[in-house]
Amino acid sequence: MSEVIWTTDMSFGMPELDASHQDILNGLAQLRDASGADFSAGYAHLLEKIESDFRSEEDLMETLEFPGLKNHREQHARILSILHQAALQVMEGDVLFGQKIIRLLPEWFIQHMATLDIALAEALRDSRQPD
Repeated sequence: MSEVIWTTDMSFGMPELDASHQDILNGLAQLRDASGADFSAGYAHLLEKIESDFRSEEDLMETLEFPGLKNHREQHARILSILHQAALQVMEGDVLFGQKIIRLLPEWFIQHMATLDIALAEALRDSRQPD
């Protein structure tokens, strides 16, 4: 997949979602060209960022009593499982495996945004509408 970089066309108009998405896509773009110890450190940092952002998103869904929470949480758990497995290999020196995951992740992330996150953005927007 070609490099995916954040553009304003990707914005949902919800700062708490948009900032997270932008940070993750920028982090993925930075890691594409990293190698060795720089890749390993960057991968660990990005994984922490993704974990934090997913947790914040799930907290938001809980607050909204979002009906898609279970499915959304399962998708987060699946991708985090893959990222953690790759992190173990990266820590053992298999940077190439981690780089492969980083090259594949934007495709999943864009699909996730276009399906699950857009529904969350709509629910968030609806929750902010005056009654």
